[in-house]
Amino acid sequence: MRKLVIVIFLLPCIWATAQRNANFGIIGGISYYMGDINPNRHFYKPSPAIGLIYRININPRYAIRGNAYYTTVSGSDLDFPELLHPDRPYVPITFSASLLDLNIQGEFNFLPFTPNIGRFNYTPYVSTGLGLTMAMSGGTGASHHLTFPFGIGAKLNISKRLSTGLEWSFRKAFTDLIDTRENPTGIQSVIHNNDWYSYLGIFITYKFLNFVEDCPAYD
Repeated sequence: MRKLVIVIFLLPCIWATAQRNANFGIIGGISYYMGDINPNRHFYKPSPAIGLIYRININPRYAIRGNAYYTTVSGSDLDFPELLHPDRPYVPITFSASLLDLNIQGEFNFLPFTPNIGRFNYTPYVSTGLGLTMAMSGGTGASHHLTFPFGIGAKLNISKRLSTGLEWSFRKAFTDLIDTRENPTGIQSVIHNNDWYSYLGIFITYKFLNFVEDCPAYD
């Protein structure tokens, strides 16, 4: 009971510390789909994508962030004549789906990086985590599926409170129906039998609170 009381009293302090180490921003760019219709062509039928980022910086090397993206992906097997089946040469498969993508990711900075401390401080980074996507398609209606997100990017401080960066991320969808088409081979594989979609975008984040005075280790 005593431990529970201590944890309850510490929660506001932990929350306040997290807020002092957090920044909030937007990301905009393009998205595209890869799957049964498009096996390997990057940047196929790019669509506008927009999202929100909330990042908590644990230390100069690690951060945790939540993301929310909205975009559409589409495709047609008429763009890939080598994949058309002889038994349906005049019945093409086309699709368009709206995606609401929510995920939590961890980031690792290759160089020590503290947002908004040190103008033009920069670092490349990698990220990975777990997500949930709601797909809305005219052919199959609304569906939900888990995703495995991972990506690469670079961050740059441009002022005391503003940071920017570029990110290219990928989503492995644990479903094979984003494109409304089953795998034509009929082979079930955890790795190769699922659809993918990717985001390429530029983000900008803003730090509302300053934690330099409270955390001299970050000077």
